[in-house]
Amino acid sequence: MTEAGKKLWRLLDLVAREEAHLTGVIGRLFEGADSDLTGDWLRGVIGTPEGIDRLESFVGKFARMQDTLINELVPAFLVATGERTGTALDNLNRAQKLGFVHNPEAWLGMRLLRNRLVHEYVEDVAELAAALDQARKLADELIATYVSIRRYAEDHLGEPPG
Repeated sequence: MTEAGKKLWRLLDLVAREEAHLTGVIGRLFEGADSDLTGDWLRGVIGTPEGIDRLESFVGKFARMQDTLINELVPAFLVATGERTGTALDNLNRAQKLGFVHNPEAWLGMRLLRNRLVHEYVEDVAELAAALDQARKLADELIATYVSIRRYAEDHLGEPPG
């Protein structure tokens, strides 16, 4: 296996752990929440130390997985499959053409959303609830992209190293 293939598999294993942690905190934070999050829901969450911990955990895990996918996994995947790499947007556009990313511009919007969420003490609780709702939905895109890349690697790039 090439060095590029080994690097890709290391990153796939890392993202597998990130995905498991993100999925777990999504279940704990949003358990019982309506389909659209509200300011009242968020006030209830941040009204307890456990809720604050879950909120901070979600934001951190969402940001980490998003960063790993954009900055590491997608470029490593492109290299391992013989594709050219470029800027983050170039890489996302190429991944879209290959069928792994649905909307590259939305991915760049995830970065802006992540920056808003990192500053979680936003004055407007309804605004923060809306941002969290958006992140919850975008987390599905992160997970689906990881799963698609992993399936492709399993089917076309051979077994993971030892």
